[in-house]
Amino acid sequence: MLHSMFAALALIGGQVVLPAGNWPQFRGPGGAGVAADDDFPTVFGPTTNMVWQQPLPAGHSSPCVWGERVFLTGSAEGTLETLCLDVTNGQILWRRAVPPDKVDRSGGMGNAAAPTCVTDGQRVYAYFGSFGVLCYDLEGHERWERPLPLPITQHGVGSSPVLAGGRLVLLRDQDIGSHLLALNPLDGSTVWQAERPEFRRGFSTPLHWHAGGQDLLIVPGTLRVVAYRLADGTQEWSVSGLPNELCSSPVASRDLVYVAGWTYGSGVSRMPAFDGLLAQGDANQDQKLSRQEAPDGPAKQHFLYIDADKDGLITRAEYESMAAIFHRADNALLAIRPGGKGDVTTTHLAWKAKRGLPYVPCPLLYRDRLYLVKNGGLISCFNAADGTVLYQEERLGALGDYYSSPVAANDKLCVASQPGVLVVIAAGDTLNVLARNKLEEPIMATPAISGGRLYVRTQQRLYAFGSK
Repeated sequence: MLHSMFAALALIGGQVVLPAGNWPQFRGPGGAGVAADDDFPTVFGPTTNMVWQQPLPAGHSSPCVWGERVFLTGSAEGTLETLCLDVTNGQILWRRAVPPDKVDRSGGMGNAAAPTCVTDGQRVYAYFGSFGVLCYDLEGHERWERPLPLPITQHGVGSSPVLAGGRLVLLRDQDIGSHLLALNPLDGSTVWQAERPEFRRGFSTPLHWHAGGQDLLIVPGTLRVVAYRLADGTQEWSVSGLPNELCSSPVASRDLVYVAGWTYGSGVSRMPAFDGLLAQGDANQDQKLSRQEAPDGPAKQHFLYIDADKDGLITRAEYESMAAIFHRADNALLAIRPGGKGDVTTTHLAWKAKRGLPYVPCPLLYRDRLYLVKNGGLISCFNAADGTVLYQEERLGALGDYYSSPVAANDKLCVASQPGVLVVIAAGDTLNVLARNKLEEPIMATPAISGGRLYVRTQQRLYAFGSK
């Protein structure tokens, strides 16, 4: 399965901005996901409205903008890099590298530099699954490092760090040992750790949400979303109805939190009995299945997912646990009211949608509308309050998969396809495409908006588009 390796955070205009998903999250009167009182060019490209471009090492992290600086991460020649660029001209002001001390399992379209940096204006924090957390001051001097075990997962790390309420929060969902970790941002020491044993791999970024008089961390994952107290990591409430793994991250208004999830594995209502699989393939009679022994079908198709400890064998416990998850998995968009205690699925679910669901991109909440982007270049728009469909699965005119999440400013949305087309549409109740801008370079990261510019990271470089 592909994955949310591209969870991102941007800080805009010198303001601390907390992540609510796989894109730069902006605060403002327009709501979550909005660059308030800002703008970006409608038409842009290598020869149009380009202020500068800077070659970068490979990476999927999104631009993190603070004042006159842009922070990113990259992976090159066996090192993990944190970079700081000047927003005026794209010059690299500093770059710091550390060697990975573990082998990151991210493969295929993955990258060891996937999580996006976060900053509080004094320090910048970078997270690498194959190293841990690094803290630098804005001049690039290392303040501390916190090595962490490599998460046990097929696709590597995707969730980005969150700064909230004097905590640096990391979601470390994995096939074994999932947990939510809160660190002291001054020295990297552990403040609390909340175990999540029932959650398998996940790539979402937690959302810091102040609702009902509480500071909460909204954390989606396998089959359900959970609200944790920011202060100590205890669970407040949960809502069920999600797929077996989550890539997209939550967003929220003052009154509702929105969680969307879709994966290929969801909807597998029945998997063959394990005894039947053993009868077909267990050649050495050890009551386990190797990859070679697994019969064609779900056991072979999902082998790496079912094999939780990655020892190359599927046990009965691993298989039956995953079969139960697949049986309960549901692709859906959930709109949830705050409050309650324990399982509030039946009491606090405001509305639900089943079509137009994103795999990796986060929902975008803008001017009382909720936008979803689906692979293939399909966009849907809902009334955020009650779920009324304004338009559904309309074509953006840019085919391909979508890993970048939509961003918005000045009544416009920008949506980037993986093949490298950035579509600008007008915000509203009907789809109105204003421009399709072709960079012809793959895009995994989400753009950032700051100071009238759009910062776009492609496979090979960072672009700044806007007025010179």
